[in-house]
Parts: sequence; C-alpha cells; structure tokens
Amino acid sequence: MAIDSIELTQKDTLLLAIDVPAKTGGTKGSASYQRGYFLGSGADGLDGDAGRFIKITPRTLSSGPAERLIRGDARDGRIAVVLYPTKTYAEGAGDALFADVAPEDRAMIRSITRLGSNRLRCYRVPLQEATLFDDLPDYLRDGAQRREYDAERNRLSAVGEPAGAKQRRFPVGLDLSYLKNIVHIFKSCITRPSRLDYFYLVTKTFTINLMVRLAFAFHGVAAHGLALTRAVAAMVWYTLQDAVMTVYGQTYMKFLGRLTGMLRVGNAHIGDFLFVYAQYCCLEFLNRLIIGPVGENPPAYTWRGMGLILLNNLQGLMSGGPLTPAINKMREQGIIGYKAMMNLYQISSLTFYFGMFASFGHQTIYAVLTGAVMVCAWGSYLALSFFFKDPEFETLSAAAESRLAGCAAACYRSAAGHAG
Repeated sequence: MAIDSIELTQKDTLLLAIDVPAKTGGTKGSASYQRGYFLGSGADGLDGDAGRFIKITPRTLSSGPAERLIRGDARDGRIAVVLYPTKTYAEGAGDALFADVAPEDRAMIRSITRLGSNRLRCYRVPLQEATLFDDLPDYLRDGAQRREYDAERNRLSAVGEPAGAKQRRFPVGLDLSYLKNIVHIFKSCITRPSRLDYFYLVTKTFTINLMVRLAFAFHGVAAHGLALTRAVAAMVWYTLQDAVMTVYGQTYMKFLGRLTGMLRVGNAHIGDFLFVYAQYCCLEFLNRLIIGPVGENPPAYTWRGMGLILLNNLQGLMSGGPLTPAINKMREQGIIGYKAMMNLYQISSLTFYFGMFASFGHQTIYAVLTGAVMVCAWGSYLALSFFFKDPEFETLSAAAESRLAGCAAACYRSAAGHAG
C-alpha cells in the first residue's frame, strides 16, 4: 500500500530511522554506523526542516518532549514511523548490502507501541526509491560499495519487489542455486576475527573444552575401551575443529544465516538446519572413525554405525538446533545487541559437550541430556516466532520520500557532526 505526502499532516508525529555514523570507532563499513532515530512534526519533515527534530533512543522515548509527542491522543494525528534501508544489519538469504528493517527498528516500534499503539503507522522506504543515499557521499565507503549499491537498486527496480516476496506455489521448496553459489556466498561472509574470538579461543577451546575432552579420553583409556593412540589423535582432531569454529565463529554464523532460504517447508526457511545436519554427520563420522567402536557405539563404517550417527545428529539438531535460530531471532527483534549475540553463540556451543557422550559410547546419557534441552530450546524458539511479529508495514511513495529526504539528510549530517 503506497501513500502520498498529502497523508502526512501538521498534526502528525514523524519518526525517521536512518543510519548515522557511530560515536565509537570500529572497522570500516557497516560496523562504523549505527541506527539513529529523529522525532519531529510531519510539517517540518515534509518541508525538509530538521532544526526542531530531536535525536531519541528507546530509553529517552518515555521522557521529556518525546513522551509528550508519543502519548498524544487521536486529535494530535498519527505517529508515522518511516524506516530507511539499513546496512548495519544483514538478514535472510543472499548477500544484499541493505536490509529493509534493522533490529533496533523493531525494538523502537515496540517501545512506541507501548506508549501510543492506537496511533502508530509504519512505513518502509524501498531501496530503489530511496533518494537519501544519493545525497550522502560519505555513506558508501568506496567505489566498490557504490557499485554494489547501484546494482542492488537496479535489481530491485527490475523485479519490482525483493526476492522471496512472491507467493510460493508448493509447500516444500529446495533452491539449488545456493549450492551452485555456495563459494561466493561463503566469501561474502568472511569476517575478521575479533579480540573476543581470541579470548574464547584461550578460555574455552584451549581450557574448558580441552579439559572436558581430556576427561572423556582419559576415562576411555582407563576403562580399556579406547587405545591411547586413538585418544591422542581424537584430541588433536577435536581441538582443531574447535579452534577453527571459535576463531571464525562470526563467519560461520553469518554464512548459516545466508543459507536459510535454501530449504523452505511451508513458511519456515530451514536451509541452515539442512546444512548443519549434513556437516555434523560428516564430522561425526570422522570423529567415530578415529575413536573407534567404544561403549555402546558400533564401528562407524557399518550400516548400524552410520545409522546411529544419523540418528544422534538428528536428535541433537531437534533438541539444540533451535538455539542458534532463537539467538538470531533475538537479534533480529532488537532484544539483544551484536556483542550479546556473539556471546550467546559461544555460550550455546556448550551444548556440543552432549555430543561427546554419544561419540565416546554413552548413548543413554546423551539421550537424557538432549531430551531435557529440547523443551528449553523449542520453547524459546516458538515463543520468539509467535509473540514477536513485525507490524504491518506500508510503503512510502516516491513523492513523499523525496520530500522527506532533505530532512533525513539534515538529521544525518547533524549526527555526523556530533560523532566527529
């Protein structure tokens, strides 16, 4: 549904959501920007006058002049939230530079809803119609990003709507183009390890995780069920896997997020589940091949052994699989920030210890642990899926957006001046 600028009146309260330079330093690109919110009247916004707009956050929304504007009644007009595309957050499948909605936008909308839900209207400015970024020469960091921006706008203009917005014909869909382009998708997800990643490498991989694996190996050798040479080889192999996954955890999680659209069942996109399951089965086969048939485990290369690996991994994914999507949904909805998301990724990886029981032949203990965590994992995922939903977004017309772009650009420059 599109509206024209005539629908924004002097009585309306206007909230503009745009990317602005962050006050703190960071890496180049999206990390140096954050979402900014500017509150003012519809009349000033359409006139391009940002002088009386105030910069707000969810915390300052419920105090001072911002609260008076938001808490007004129907006679004061609507609360029009206008969201410009953001490059501070990547969501869904593919390698798009921009997303329609930032996690912070959803958190802000929930805050406004609690104060004036009956007056709220939400609008998204389509990237192909957003003239704001053409007036901000410092927003796109280099020529390569400018070309990527132009290509993305042209692609959206050609199809008329973002990929994936068209109605699906079949209840199950497998998009094999992801496998064809998997190398390109992976390269687009490569990130530089942070100090936090190296912190977890020392404290988790080479301390806690190594001690747990040594305990399993020592128990197996002491019980005469595991050869010493196999125990040493298993420890080296496990530690190597853990080190790579810890240091490049950001790359891996981003890569999984881009694979979500590969498989669709109904309205649920579970391409990341499919990829993780195949990956775990391959790695677990190698794990048990190195360790050998210990405890309740048959040889990995037998039909019974391979069947048990498939069953164990399916059970593990069904119980703990929703943990990472639940964390992603928490970030998507603005419940947690980027740093908290990365910390939760590392903490949730502690459930991988459950797989050690299966690998070293303790199948009964593994079944009890995975069954217990299933309730918690699925409960969190379903709650986030059903109780945190986006509002109905309308599309701001090109005519209305062109009038608001001047005000949004002025707000951006004001924030850039304070950040500098």
